[in-house]
Amino acid sequence: IPSALSRTLRRWLAIVLGLAAFMLANSLYLLFGRLAEWSGWFESPIPIQFQAMVLLHTFAGLVLVGLMLSFLIAHLPKVWKRYHTSSALSGIGFVVLGVVLAVTGLFILTEAASRNNAWVWWLHIGAAALAPAGYAAHRLVSRTRPRKGKLERFVLAVAATTSVLIVGHVLSASGTTAGSGSLAEELLQRPPANTSTSEFIPAAFVSPANQFFPSSVVGNAQLLSAATVLGPASIDTAAVREEADRTGFATDVAIGAENCVRCHQDVTAQWKTSAHRFSSFNNPFYEAAINLLLEPTVPANNATNQFALLHPNQQALPGPIRAQFCAACHDPALLFSGQILAGPDRASVEAQAGLTCLACHSIDKINGRTGNGNYQITQRRDPYLFPNAPAGSFGRFLHDATMRAKPEVHRRQMMTAQFSTPQYCSTCHKVSLSPPINDYRWLRGQNEFDSWDDSGISLNASRTFYLPQSRRVCQDCHMPLEPAPLGDLAASGGTVRSHRFTAVNTALPFLRGDTATIRRIETFLQSEKLSVDIFALTTDDDPATIMDFRNVGATIPATTRVTVDVVVRNRGVGHGFPGGTNDSNEGWLEFTLLGPDGEVISRSGQILPDGHLDPMAHSFKAVVLGANGDPLLKRNPQEQRAVAFSNVIGPGTSDIAHYEFRVPRNLVGRSLTIQARLLWRKFNRSFSEFAYRSNPAGFAEFDNIPDLPITEIASDEVVIRITANGDARRDQSAYSTSDWTAFNDYGIGLLLEGDTRRASQAFRKVSELRPDVMDGELNLARTALVDGNLAQAYRHLQRADEITPGNARVDWVGANIMQEDGRYELAEAAYRRVLLTFPHDRAAWRNLGRTLFLDGRYGEAIEALDQVLAIDPEDRISHYHQMLSYRALGRDSLATMSQRAYEHYQIDETAAAITRRFLSENPGANLMSQQIRTHLLQTVPATPTSR
Repeated sequence: IPSALSRTLRRWLAIVLGLAAFMLANSLYLLFGRLAEWSGWFESPIPIQFQAMVLLHTFAGLVLVGLMLSFLIAHLPKVWKRYHTSSALSGIGFVVLGVVLAVTGLFILTEAASRNNAWVWWLHIGAAALAPAGYAAHRLVSRTRPRKGKLERFVLAVAATTSVLIVGHVLSASGTTAGSGSLAEELLQRPPANTSTSEFIPAAFVSPANQFFPSSVVGNAQLLSAATVLGPASIDTAAVREEADRTGFATDVAIGAENCVRCHQDVTAQWKTSAHRFSSFNNPFYEAAINLLLEPTVPANNATNQFALLHPNQQALPGPIRAQFCAACHDPALLFSGQILAGPDRASVEAQAGLTCLACHSIDKINGRTGNGNYQITQRRDPYLFPNAPAGSFGRFLHDATMRAKPEVHRRQMMTAQFSTPQYCSTCHKVSLSPPINDYRWLRGQNEFDSWDDSGISLNASRTFYLPQSRRVCQDCHMPLEPAPLGDLAASGGTVRSHRFTAVNTALPFLRGDTATIRRIETFLQSEKLSVDIFALTTDDDPATIMDFRNVGATIPATTRVTVDVVVRNRGVGHGFPGGTNDSNEGWLEFTLLGPDGEVISRSGQILPDGHLDPMAHSFKAVVLGANGDPLLKRNPQEQRAVAFSNVIGPGTSDIAHYEFRVPRNLVGRSLTIQARLLWRKFNRSFSEFAYRSNPAGFAEFDNIPDLPITEIASDEVVIRITANGDARRDQSAYSTSDWTAFNDYGIGLLLEGDTRRASQAFRKVSELRPDVMDGELNLARTALVDGNLAQAYRHLQRADEITPGNARVDWVGANIMQEDGRYELAEAAYRRVLLTFPHDRAAWRNLGRTLFLDGRYGEAIEALDQVLAIDPEDRISHYHQMLSYRALGRDSLATMSQRAYEHYQIDETAAAITRRFLSENPGANLMSQQIRTHLLQTVPATPTSR
C-alpha cells in the first residue's frame, strides 16, 4: 500500500524522528544521572553538562510536541479519507501521551519537581516511557508499515547518543564537587582529644589561632565573608539604612532571603517575624548589651590573633575580640566580614541582617556537644547554571528552571540530616563562659540542650517523674508543621516546618507592632506548657493539710492564720522553665486575695507604678552578681561571679509557692476568693531601662521606656467560705481519682523542697486513688530514701515493681536504694537494666561508675564514667570520680589530668561570700534563695473596687 505521506511530510517525519531519537537518548541519560545520584557513583550528580541537558530536554521536548502536533494537522486530512480504526485509536493515544508530556513538563518547569508535585513527575515519566511504544504501535497497525532497518537505525542512534552523553557526564563529574566546598581543617589547630600532654585541655577549647576566637566557629578563611550568610543577591542598602535610622531596625527588606523567597514563600514569611531574624543590631535590647563589649573598638586590620596568642585562656581579651564570642550566634554577617572588630555601623546591611537563611543552612558540621557556636560553616557555591544572573534576566530564568527541574541537589545541599537533630540547636543554645570571656573561670551559661537531653522528654532520664509516650526534640515544639498556603516548594502534604521558631520573646514583636506574632506566642505559652494549681491549705489550728481545692469544699474560721500552697508544674516545656537568658527574663506568680465584692484584700506579685515587679514576688528567673556583689542588670554575663538565686522548673517537675496570711475578721459568713496567675514578661524592667537609655537609636519610635507586654500563661481560682469559729473543714470523699497527678505534682514539689513528711502524705494519696499505677509507691520509695529509711524504701519499691514489673524507672530508684545500702553488685545490675532502656542516661552511667568505684572495681568505673563524658564532657562529678579511680589504680598522671578537669569545671564555693551582702539587703531575693519559700501577706480590709 503506497504511503499516505507526501515527500514534504516524509522529510518532516524524518526530522521529528531524529529529534525524538535525541529526546529518548536525553531521557535515558537523565535517568542515568538519577541512578548515579541514588547509588552515589559520583560526588556530584549535577555537572554543567547534566544541567544543560535538563534545559535542552525541556526545550527540545516542547519543540518535538509542537512539530508532532503540526505534523498531525498536516497529516490528518489525507489519512482521514483512508480511515483505519486501529490506526486512528493508536494515533489518538499517541497524541494524548504527547499532550500529557507537554503539560507535565511545563508544570515541572514552572512549579518544580518538589515532593508535593511528585505525582506530576511520575506521570511525566510514565508518559515518556509509553510514548515510544505508542508510536511503534501506531506504525505497526497502520496500513503502511515502516521499512525494514529503520527501527535498527533508530535504536542505534539512540544508543550512540546516550553513550556519548554518559561518557561526557563521567568526565565532567569527575572534576566537580557537590557544591558545599571544603573547609581547611588545619585552621582548627585544636589539640587532639587524646593528647598526652600534662596540660588539661577543656572540651570547648578554641585555639587562639582560630580566626573567630574565642567563639568555636570554624571555617575556611579564604571563603568566609558576609556573603556566606547574606547570599549573592544585591540588597537595597539605602532602604535598609533609611528604615534602621527611622525606626531603630530594618524590617521591610528581608536581608539574606531575596533569593530564597522565589521558591520558599511560606518559610521566608515565617522567618521574617522570628526572633532569629532579629538577633543582631536589629534587636535594640541585644545591641545595648553587646555595645558594652565593643568599647573601645580596635582597627579592623589589627593583629588580633597575635594578641590572643600572647594571652591564651589566661585573661580577658579586648572587648571587640570577646564580642566575636557573641557574634557567632547573633551577628554572623558582622563576624565573617570582620566588622565586629572595627565597631559595626548599626544601620548597615550586615548589622541589620540577624540570622539569615544561609546563616543556618550553610552549617555543614557540628563540632561536639559543648555549644558556644561550635559549628563548621562554609560559603555555599550555587551548583546551578548562571548563579549570579540578575533578577529578570534570561540567565535567571534558566537558573531557576534548572533548579526547579532538579531540586534534589539544592535540597541535599541546604537540608542535611543534622538539621533535624537537637545537637544542631545546641550549638547556640548551650553556653559556657571561660577566662578569655570573663577574666575569671569556667562558668555555665544558658543551657537548654542539657536540660532537655537529661530529661524524660528526650527519653534519656530514667529518674524522670513522668515519662512521655514518645521522644520529643527541639524541632517538634519550636518548628512544628505548619500549613504552606503560599505554595512553598519545600512543602510536603501542604505543610512545612515552621520557621517562626516560636518561643517566649514577646518584646521584639511588641517593638515592631506585630500583634499577630504576640498572639501566636501567647497561644504557644498557654497550650498546656505549664499549669497553676491552688492545691493545699494548712491552718495553725489544724496541722493536717487540705489538698485538691478544685474538688474539696473547705470552710475556714475568721482570724485563722492560713498557709496556701500553689503548685506550678512544667507540663510541656522540653527544658527548664524559664529558659534562655534568665538574668533578664521575668516569670512570676501573682497571688491575690479577693473579698466577696471583688475588693483586693492582699496581693503578691503586682507590677509597681514604676514598672518594676514586686520584689517579694515568687519569681522564676535568675539573679546574678558581679565581683562587688551588685546585681548584673545589663545582660553582661562577662562580669558574672555568683548567682544569688535561680528558680527554674525542670521538665516534668513542680515548684511550690507558699503564701501565709490571716483571714480578715470582717469576712465572717462571706467568701474569700484566692487567685493565682503565672505571668511572663520578656525582659525585666531594669534591663528595659538600661537598653532604652543606652541605645536610644534602637528605640527611635519610642518616646519613653517601652512597657513590654505581660502574658498570663496559666491561672487558678478557689473560693472558700469563712465562718465565725470552729476548725477548718474539708470533705475527704470529694477527692477525684482522675486527678491523681495533681497530688503527685504536689508531692514532687514538696520532695524537691525537702519536705518529706508532707510529700509522703501526697504520694500516699496517689496510691489510694490509683493503686493500679506505680507512681505513688515509687515516689514513696524515693521519699523514704531521702529520709534514710531504707527498710521502708524497699517495701514501697517492691509494691511499685509488683504494679509494673521490670520498669526501668523502678530499677533506677532501686539501684539508688541498693547503692546507699552498700549492696553494690545488686545496684550495678539494676543500673545496667536501666541502661538497656535508657542507653544515654548520664545519671545512670554516673551512678554506675560511682557504684563500681565503691566496690573497688576502678577500671570498670572509669569505663562507665567515660560514657558520661561522651554525653557531656564538662560533667565535673564524673571527672572527680575518675580522679579517685585513677588514683586508686596508681595511674597518677591520668589522675592529675582528671583533677585539673574537675577543678576547671568545679563551682567556685568562695563566690558564695559575694551573695551574702546582696541577700541581706534584698529580702525578696533572700526568700527566693531558700529551699522553702513562704511569702507573708498583710491582709487589710479594702474598699470594694472594680476589677
